[in-house]
Amino acid sequence: MEIKEIHEANRNIHRLLDNARVNEAFSALDPLIQTNNDWAMREQIEQLRISYQFMLKYMQQGIDDPKRNDVYNDIVNKLYTITDGVTLSLLEPVSNEIIATRRRELKDTTLSSIVEKQKSEINKFSLLTSVPETQHDAQAIATVIKQREIHETAIFNKVWSSFPMNADDATLITSLIADEDYPTHSKCLITSALFLGMMCYYDERKLQLLMDIYTSATSVQVQLRALISVLLAVKVHQERVVKSVALVPHTKAMIDEPHFTDDMAIIQFQLARSRNTENISRRVKEELMPDIMKLNPNILKIRDDITEIADLEANPEWQEMLENSGIAKKMEELNELQLEGSDVFISTFSRLKTFPFFQTLSNWFLPFHENCSAIHGEFAGDEAPLLMVVTKAPFLCNSDRYSFALSLSSMPFSQRQLLLNQVKAQVEQVGEMQKTELPDDKQERERQANMYVQDLYRFFKLFSRRREFMAAFDCDMDFTQLPLIGDAAISSSTITLVAEFYLKNEFYNDALKYYGYLLDNTQDANPLIYQKMGFCYQSLRKTDDAIEYYRRYELADDNNLWTLRHLAACYRENKEYDKAIEYYKKIEAAKPDNVANIINMGHCRLEQGDIEEAMKIYFKADLMDESNHRARRPVAWCSFLLGNDERSLAYYDRIIDDDKPTAQDYLNRGHVLLAMKKSPEAIDSYRQALKLMNGNVNELRKAMLNDGEALQSRGIAIADLPLLIDAITL
Repeated sequence: MEIKEIHEANRNIHRLLDNARVNEAFSALDPLIQTNNDWAMREQIEQLRISYQFMLKYMQQGIDDPKRNDVYNDIVNKLYTITDGVTLSLLEPVSNEIIATRRRELKDTTLSSIVEKQKSEINKFSLLTSVPETQHDAQAIATVIKQREIHETAIFNKVWSSFPMNADDATLITSLIADEDYPTHSKCLITSALFLGMMCYYDERKLQLLMDIYTSATSVQVQLRALISVLLAVKVHQERVVKSVALVPHTKAMIDEPHFTDDMAIIQFQLARSRNTENISRRVKEELMPDIMKLNPNILKIRDDITEIADLEANPEWQEMLENSGIAKKMEELNELQLEGSDVFISTFSRLKTFPFFQTLSNWFLPFHENCSAIHGEFAGDEAPLLMVVTKAPFLCNSDRYSFALSLSSMPFSQRQLLLNQVKAQVEQVGEMQKTELPDDKQERERQANMYVQDLYRFFKLFSRRREFMAAFDCDMDFTQLPLIGDAAISSSTITLVAEFYLKNEFYNDALKYYGYLLDNTQDANPLIYQKMGFCYQSLRKTDDAIEYYRRYELADDNNLWTLRHLAACYRENKEYDKAIEYYKKIEAAKPDNVANIINMGHCRLEQGDIEEAMKIYFKADLMDESNHRARRPVAWCSFLLGNDERSLAYYDRIIDDDKPTAQDYLNRGHVLLAMKKSPEAIDSYRQALKLMNGNVNELRKAMLNDGEALQSRGIAIADLPLLIDAITL
């Protein structure tokens, strides 16, 4: 069979099983089994077929079987597994996919044999480093480190590419996780390998192992990796998990762990926050960096008279430029996001994932440690502070730390020395601060969870062959309905935290889902939830739903000006102008000096077609707002619509003289002059509008046609507009 045919057959059988068409799945599986020519697999299929037929006969005879559902789910799960197993067997000799390549390489190698070789190198490393540092054989140590890493990589590849995982390998992995002498970074790699395998094919034993690792591991880093992996794997494979009886005791043991509830809250928030990473990256690329590039080039380089980074930061000219350009505000916002734990560095470090180090799959999951061969010995002696800078960098995940270290190691010696001189004092200060800090278990768990989520995000978004794995970060990150762990995974505080995050970052549909969950599952829910749901619906332009929830909040607080303003805006959006004005009047009663509110009332009357009433309201606003002149434009436009061209022109002239005129201001002024039969002056004004539109004639044409009804009401023929536009562009 061709590779494409094998994959299509696999997808077809999965679709049949997903839709409970089991007999058809048996028939579709037969050709794959025959092509594979595996007698053991063929025997499994026959046993399952017989079991399924007996179950159907019992049902046909009306025999009540309380375990029928469990038996059915077991048969279906085994069919899924056999389907995936035969698919891999057929792909293994012919496919260039990573999983097939690794299976070919390690086909005749057992996991236990690789572990023995790795442990041998670990023992050699311990012996070589047990003598005083001055007697270390650097070359021998480097050789042992490289050999050890070869075996670590092989273990990683064997674990993730094995399918289905056998009982002996599972027992070995359990013993390695429990072994206090086995390196923590190796335990982390094995945990990640189990998860990576799940992102190719669902393997119940691997999921059981991940659950058990969370309950048995003594390292916080390993525990959090396991739980994050469980949560994502169950999310991706929930249709399979829900059919599993064997997972129940493992799940229960995991839920009974003392840290489980707090860990779930931390992880859910970190995974929800990962959805904002692309938005932050886009802001850095499209907003911050282009603005920085527009600055004076002389400020963008460190000049000869600046010897310290602090000098640049203190430069008043630089600071003034940042403030005036708006960059300072954007940098402050990004700094706040960074302090909150948001991933602000992915756009920076994505360009540093081209080092050969990242061509090895396992290195994307490797915890940062100084005995990694890629950086071992690069920052020895006087340059040790540089390594400490990387190791202690509080906001960098493991993947980015390796990028940072590799980037530093590739610098010319002179640049490294310059950087070293600049950071020495800071490193010493950080070291002193860390000595005085008390251990904080919760903070450490949050840090480890955040780092690993970012490591995973980089792999699934940046690894060159990421499309060969399921996209773990493309799902909605809603964990409230997960099978087996759904109820245990949620708390009102976690749901509230995630909902607030989604609201703040404009994921309105997700925020609605979480707020709705709070309303359905919380007694005496805070009425503010109604207000926030109203805002989400309004932001999604679902004004009827927004009104419903704002009105619910209004029952709890009928004088909240924020709610009144938004209700008025929704009614206006719905063209229910009388109701909108009713709410604007409520606001006016509470805040009679609110000019914006009065102008909005005028807008409602204007949109109703009551131009004269709108004019009276705009005049009132204009008298109240002598300093800001916010009512000038509506007064000018209404004057034009009512035929008072002299007054309209006078207002537009004031706007152009006193305010910052827009293209629309010049366009409207042109309309007035056209109505006054002053065509040359009108064309000059239109040309000013076109200039502010950057010469975009199509934009001008669209704007003039949008005003067609108003122009027609003043006796200007719509048919003349194309001629007029051509005259403007002469």
